[in-house]
Amino acid sequence: LLAKHTVNICNRRLESLCSIHENTRVKSGAWDDSGVFIYTTSNHIKYAINNGDHGIIRTLDLPIYVTRVKGNQVYCLDRECRPRILRIDPTEYKFKLALINRKYEEVLHMVRTANLVGQSIIAYLQQKGYPEVALHFVKDEKTRFGLALECGNIEVALEAARSLDQKACWESLAQAALMQGNHQVVEMCYQRTKNFEKLSFLYLITGNLEKLR
Repeated sequence: LLAKHTVNICNRRLESLCSIHENTRVKSGAWDDSGVFIYTTSNHIKYAINNGDHGIIRTLDLPIYVTRVKGNQVYCLDRECRPRILRIDPTEYKFKLALINRKYEEVLHMVRTANLVGQSIIAYLQQKGYPEVALHFVKDEKTRFGLALECGNIEVALEAARSLDQKACWESLAQAALMQGNHQVVEMCYQRTKNFEKLSFLYLITGNLEKLR
């Protein structure tokens, strides 16, 4: 259902699934093959997914009126009612749709082959509870460290901590490793930070009396 500044997506019983407010006027819309609603405002082509996720696909120079969406092509009319075909990149919304539908093989394939790297995608994955997927995108060691801790991947967190070699990172890693019972990594962290008091206590509770001497 399209209003002047609102896109409402409903089910067959006309129950609202999501409502999206736009600051500029909504012009037109059509469903694509995968069940994502593609709509236009005065200056953008946008997408809306049933769960409420939405975003910009591309900017427009002039308003258009969508008649059909197929693959990466938008069939539309301009203000003079002339038919046009515009190309779009559906990667972002197809990636989000695959995540929502738990098609993880498709997600990982897109991670490896598509140009999706960006803070917005990383933030989206964290927000939706997929830090382990976000790890595939990130090369910055600080961000990788945080994501690895978030999803409990001690091995990746350890690699990042070695690269960063910061006291705060070793302390955070020690805490996470301790919660997982990974005493070997905990020991390494305490040694790196020279926290001999906690190191001694670790040896005591793990029965490693030889190292206490």
